[in-house]
Amino acid sequence: MALKNIREEEFTEQLYSVISPSQPITSIELLSGRTREMQRVKRALIVPGKSVFIHGERGVGKSSLASTAAQIYQSSDKPYIDVSCQSDTTILSLVSNIAMQATNQYKFEGIVKKINASVNLRFFKTGVEKTISRSSIQKQLSTIGDAIELLKEISLIYSEKTVCVVDEIEKITDEVELEKLADLIKGLGDKKVSIKFIFTAVGQTLESILGANASTIRQLETIHLPRLSWDARWDIAINALHKFDVEIKEEIYIRLAAVSDGFPHYVHLITDKLLWILFDKETVVHEVTWDDYSHALDATIECIEADLARPYIKAVEHRADAYEEVLWSTSIVEWQGADLSSMYSEYENILNQRPNSTKLTYEQFCTRIRNLKQEKYGKILKQGRQPGHYMYEEKILRGYVRMQAEANNVEILNESQEAEIKQYITVSSRKTGYFGSKPPKDWDSNKAINPIVLSAAPKGNFRRDKVIKRKE
Repeated sequence: MALKNIREEEFTEQLYSVISPSQPITSIELLSGRTREMQRVKRALIVPGKSVFIHGERGVGKSSLASTAAQIYQSSDKPYIDVSCQSDTTILSLVSNIAMQATNQYKFEGIVKKINASVNLRFFKTGVEKTISRSSIQKQLSTIGDAIELLKEISLIYSEKTVCVVDEIEKITDEVELEKLADLIKGLGDKKVSIKFIFTAVGQTLESILGANASTIRQLETIHLPRLSWDARWDIAINALHKFDVEIKEEIYIRLAAVSDGFPHYVHLITDKLLWILFDKETVVHEVTWDDYSHALDATIECIEADLARPYIKAVEHRADAYEEVLWSTSIVEWQGADLSSMYSEYENILNQRPNSTKLTYEQFCTRIRNLKQEKYGKILKQGRQPGHYMYEEKILRGYVRMQAEANNVEILNESQEAEIKQYITVSSRKTGYFGSKPPKDWDSNKAINPIVLSAAPKGNFRRDKVIKRKE
């Protein structure tokens, strides 16, 4: 009870009112750095016949944006409808799941009776069945036209303003089903069905998710969600700590922002571990130390999901230490990729911090980088746009690699690119340090207001000198 002398139950309640490490955010107050995207979603939802499609890399907060927007738009008489796709999901089974969730809500049957008095319902006639099952609904659906009619009935019955979030639409990969999805979205607009849909998917472009069907869907407001900006990253941690009257030094929260790589999931997770470490202390604390940050990073790595930790472990386990240092050097691979010479330069910077390591030749280094494309080495990288150019297979894994480097006391920012960072960087391009892991290259520190010097952590604060591996 080292935080304001509060009991664990009260601490837990307060903690998860300001951060959300394990589930999507549904409160606008906690949705950091997404003002512009939220405004686009809100404006799209008020346009007749318009739905929203949010896409981006795994872990950037697509579900949180969708859930928060749905919470705002949905009328207060009912909760918004929330469904997820699976590998075997079809469009008709998806619509059936939406209908099932709607029918499970309280007082649904009474509303159906009232509607039946004035409208001839096909799917929700009273007195036909005592219970409505998913199979009974799906048996009545044979065409996309049927699905549109069912959704129209739900719009009449369910609530005053109905919004449905459909998560992980990228799991539908069958071309025929994707054509049906396009027909469904188009039909909802043509038939003036008032249900609003917010789709989310992992992918950089709409075309990569929906294929040729993407160009036919004019009813979608397409929103690509980038990584969080620098100020949005550290604001999450600062605001959560302030809830418990705890301060955090500028150089520590900048490092936390850097190691998160712009993924809000990582920021929430590190902040969660940090606050529990402070809570477990014997004396009341009012400021985060480097040691606290180090322990929080260790705890975060230990609890990272197995599907993120496994590729890293496959790449370095039972191999020479040089493989881990090579893997850390790939952390300079931004979303648009990086070439071998840039990664080797980063590798040399890493070895300057680890004088006991044996340096690989450029040819040896390149061989190990190419190995990281193979399944037995974790399949971490993939070929970029040209020979010698590489990208991460899954971008969120890059953040995990950066955490491992940081936990082993390896600087995650190049010395040549360390710069003064003002508290709120205002650079619009997504390819600059505003959304990236490093300060903008062309940023003029002389024009900064209240600049912050990015200083390194004191040597020796990170106590682990071996790879931190998830315990299976």
